[in-house]
Amino acid sequence: MMDAMAENSPHGAANALPPLWTRNFTICAAANFLLFFSFYQLLPILPIYVLEKFRTDEATAGLVISLYTIGALACRPFAGFLVDTLDRKPLYFRTFLAFTLCFAGYRALGLLPLLAALRFAHGLFFGIASTASNTVAIDSLPASRRGEGIGYFGVSVNLAFATGPMTGMFLHEAFGDAVVFAVAIALCAVGLLLVKCLKTRPREKNPHRPLSLDRFFLVRAVPQFANFIFVGFAYGPVTNYIALYARELGIGGAGWFYALIAAGLILNRIATGRLIDRGYLIHLVGAGMTLIVVAYALLAFCASPAVFFLSAFLVGASLGLIFPGYQTMCVNLARHDQRGTANSTYLSGWDIGIGLGILAGGAMAGRFGGYRPVFLACAVSLLVADVLFFAVTSRHYLRKKLEG
Repeated sequence: MMDAMAENSPHGAANALPPLWTRNFTICAAANFLLFFSFYQLLPILPIYVLEKFRTDEATAGLVISLYTIGALACRPFAGFLVDTLDRKPLYFRTFLAFTLCFAGYRALGLLPLLAALRFAHGLFFGIASTASNTVAIDSLPASRRGEGIGYFGVSVNLAFATGPMTGMFLHEAFGDAVVFAVAIALCAVGLLLVKCLKTRPREKNPHRPLSLDRFFLVRAVPQFANFIFVGFAYGPVTNYIALYARELGIGGAGWFYALIAAGLILNRIATGRLIDRGYLIHLVGAGMTLIVVAYALLAFCASPAVFFLSAFLVGASLGLIFPGYQTMCVNLARHDQRGTANSTYLSGWDIGIGLGILAGGAMAGRFGGYRPVFLACAVSLLVADVLFFAVTSRHYLRKKLEG
C-alpha cells in the first residue's frame, strides 16, 4: 500500500527531485554543527568549573547553569518574531557573534552574580541564533524535499550531541578548562565565517502589520506544541538523571546511553526524510510516538544492562521520527513569512517540556526515593501524548496545513 502511495506521489520519481545539498544548505548545516558542538562540549565541564572557581555549593551551581535554558526559553517567541521581521542573515550573524563572545566572558568574570547574568544572556543569544539557523536552512530547501532536508539538518545537532561532551571532557582532563573555552571560541569563529558566506534574499518590504499573537506564537500549531511538551517532559529526566538511575540499577558505562540515543536519532533521521516528503508524515510520527512509549516502559522496568541500553537506542530511533515530523508539521502550518515563528513555536514546546521534566523528575525522585518512578511517569505521559496525537494533533494537521 505504501509503495502504491509513493508511486502516485508527485515526488515519486527520483530524477524529478530538485537538489537538496545546495551551497547554502550545506554551509548552514556546517555552521549549525559548530554552534551546537561548542555548546555541548561545555556541558560536562561547566559544573566543575563553577564549583572550583567560585567555591559554591552544588545547588547554586545547578541554578547558575540552568539559567542558560531559561534564557533560551524566554527568547523563543521573540526570536521567531525577529527572524520573520528582520533580515535573517545579519540577525543570525550578530547573535552567533554575541554567543561566541560569551565564551570569553566565562573566564573573565570573577563574581558569581555576573556569571549568572552571562549564562542567561548566553541562552538568549543561543535561542535566537538557533531559530535563525533553522529558518535559513528551511528557506534553502525545495518544498518537495523539506522533510528530508529537515531530517538531515537535524543530524548536525545529533552529531554535536554525540561528540561534543566527550570532546570537552577529554580537553578538560588533558589541558584544563582554558583550552575548552579557547576551542569553543575558535570553532565559533569558523562558524561565523561560514555564516558570512551564506546567500539570502533581502527582506521584502511588507506593509506594516499590527502586533498580534501569531507574530510570536504559531496559533495554528497549538496541538503540535502541546504534544511536543509531553515529549520534552519525558526527555528532561534523561538529560539530568540517567547516570544516577544507572547507578541505582548497578549498571556501569552510562555514557554509552547518550551515544546510543544519538545513533538511533541519526539512523532514523537519515532513513525517513524522503518518506516524509512522499506523504508518510503522519504514519512516521505516529510510529515514533508509539515506539517511544515502549522505549520508556522498557527503561522504567529494566532489570539488566541489555534492556537499559536497548531502551536508549529505541528512544533515539523514536525521536529520529518525531523531531523532523513535528518540525515539518509546524512549518507546513505556517505561511512563508511565519517560518521563524513556526520554528520558535516548535522549539519552545521542547524547551518547556525539558524544563518541566527536570523539575518534576527531581521532585519525584526525592519523594519516592529513586528514579524508577520518574521514568514510569515519563512512559505514562508519553502514552497520553500518543493518544492525543492520533485523536487530535494528526487530524488538526491534515485539516489546517498550508504546504506539504
